Amino acid sequence: MRPAQLIAWLMFGLADLAAAEPTKPNILFLITDQHMADALSCAGNPYVKTPNLDKLAARGVRFTRNYVANPLCVPSRASLFSSRMPHELGIYGNTLGTDLAGKGVPTMGELMRAGGYETYYAGKWHVHEAFPGYATVAKRRTLPGFELLPMEGGKDPRAGDKKTEQKSPQCDPFVAMAAVKFLEAKHPKPFLLTVSLLNPHDICEFPYFEGFKTMLPADESALPPLRPNAQDTTVVPSVLHSEKENRGAWSYGRWTERQWRQYQWVYYRLVESSDRLLGQVIDALERSAFKDNTLIVFTSDHGEMLGSHRLISKEKLYEESASVPLIFALPGKTGAVNTRSLTSGLDLMPTFLDFAGVPRPVELRGHSLRPLLEGQAYQEPAFVAAESFDPEARMIRTSRYKYIKYTYGENTEQFFDLDQDPHERRNLIAQPELVAEIERHRALLAKWMADTKDEFKKGSETLAQIKAREESDEDGKAKAKKK
Repeated sequence: MRPAQLIAWLMFGLADLAAAEPTKPNILFLITDQHMADALSCAGNPYVKTPNLDKLAARGVRFTRNYVANPLCVPSRASLFSSRMPHELGIYGNTLGTDLAGKGVPTMGELMRAGGYETYYAGKWHVHEAFPGYATVAKRRTLPGFELLPMEGGKDPRAGDKKTEQKSPQCDPFVAMAAVKFLEAKHPKPFLLTVSLLNPHDICEFPYFEGFKTMLPADESALPPLRPNAQDTTVVPSVLHSEKENRGAWSYGRWTERQWRQYQWVYYRLVESSDRLLGQVIDALERSAFKDNTLIVFTSDHGEMLGSHRLISKEKLYEESASVPLIFALPGKTGAVNTRSLTSGLDLMPTFLDFAGVPRPVELRGHSLRPLLEGQAYQEPAFVAAESFDPEARMIRTSRYKYIKYTYGENTEQFFDLDQDPHERRNLIAQPELVAEIERHRALLAKWMADTKDEFKKGSETLAQIKAREESDEDGKAKAKKK
């Protein structure tokens, strides 16, 4: 069934049921950018304070083994809003072919809207435009399935006029204000409100943004120590070595220990900034008429290496980059629950549809978490999968182990026992006693690739085209056109 036909069918079939159904919950969907799973004080991190997210976790369910489909902004966000793997959508990076509206698949907002929900969006989108409504010329009146909220300090994004550009780190307060105003208004229908902050993504500007210098402590002894896995104790894929040497202007392969510690400090302050703004939105909900019927969900699009394995930023399938927070706070439920059930960003769309009473398309890759959240019987998946395109790699994460396969270079496989080695310091791929487990994980990856029509190397060709397009010289662009 084509997406347009599916949505039409949903609208027809659900309209007559609306009056008879119990009140559907509102959903407040909170997203940060580049937020690693352990950058929460409720996760036991002593170097960051996140009181608002801690409160959410204290009355909800925190998933401690949650992964993204791809640890890069656009591919991950495309998966969040479609429950499809990025390679299925033809999205291999942050630049080319990134418009979710043109992929021919039903999206979260479209299906929720067809099920009777108001669907609104504030903040970073990035599937196609990064900042519609407050940082660029608004090129469309709506996003796929969502209406844009107008941002304070500028014109309504639907007007299509250029407005005063609000770059990070100043833009996130405008997102929070828009969400607060929405929650202070009346809404006769159930709603899905997505609030998407840019930070702590601004760490990508380190060490060039002068404003970060004012954030550093006067007493350098306050700086966090190096990460416990800052130094590898095992053989590392050669592609990751080349990453350190060829990261352009960052040149972080030559950073001093002091710079690494400063990097962590600034990152944690950006996390705290996001926590404060999310607290404003959550407080507005608590003051509103919707507080007793709103499901709150918090997650991020990918993590941050933060010096682990002497790496920064994202795009790696190590825990720091591929694992992100996931918290559900159900209306009327109290008491903190931490669960080790394996979950993925692919699971959010099926879960939202389940709570909304909207039939799920069969082609979705994720699973509804509603039974687990409500204490019902739940079949945990045997594994979660993830992919990256720079470097190109695939990951299978089972209850105990993680297997990573790279397409090129030396030492192209990694195998970790995360129960015994949570910091991924010992690559066990050559251990003879683990041959059976390693082969099992290879087979799981092969089947997943077959099921999702993942050619693996096709992404490398597309990535080369993307890189060529990103080159400023005309020669690079010409080569991309010939491929």
